[in-house]
Amino acid sequence: MLGDSTSNLPQSHSDPCFCVSVVQYSVASERRGTLQFLGVACLIVGGLFLILSLPFFWGQLRVLRDWPVRQAQVIRSEVTVQPTSKHEQLYAATLEIIYVVNGKPVTADLTSFQSSNYEGTARRAAEFPVGSRHAIRYDPNNPTQARIGAGWNRRFFAVPLIALGCGLCFAVLAGSFFLAARVAVPR
Repeated sequence: MLGDSTSNLPQSHSDPCFCVSVVQYSVASERRGTLQFLGVACLIVGGLFLILSLPFFWGQLRVLRDWPVRQAQVIRSEVTVQPTSKHEQLYAATLEIIYVVNGKPVTADLTSFQSSNYEGTARRAAEFPVGSRHAIRYDPNNPTQARIGAGWNRRFFAVPLIALGCGLCFAVLAGSFFLAARVAVPR
């Protein structure tokens, strides 16, 4: 019966092994296409994360480059509760600081840290006891906008570094899909 169904094929194609190898090649080729598609998708997502990280890096660099440094005194430091959904809440280390700009006192409210973990937030708030002094950077165009802890550190650059890290992970994943696609079809 196999001979009947393949009687239209040339003699070399009527061999059952040839038919199996054609099917295997077809499946491998389909697998290769799927892997390449996943690689392209991961590359696009990685590129989007990279593009997303750039404005955050630029904003943080602008703060370090353009915002003047002043010494500020903490006049209020507390953990506040911010509801996020029906049964969840977010804790924030909320600070009020005072500093002098052009001979005039300026007060600013800052949120130093947010987490769903109360103990971690309380530890962060304890780093800024009332009466303590800290270096801050303020926006010269809007002196009530200030950043505490601004510097060349992981905490200050956390958001852009996380976005960049996600982009790099997707790029590595894309590379592994492309590599797997390359070896999926025997030559």
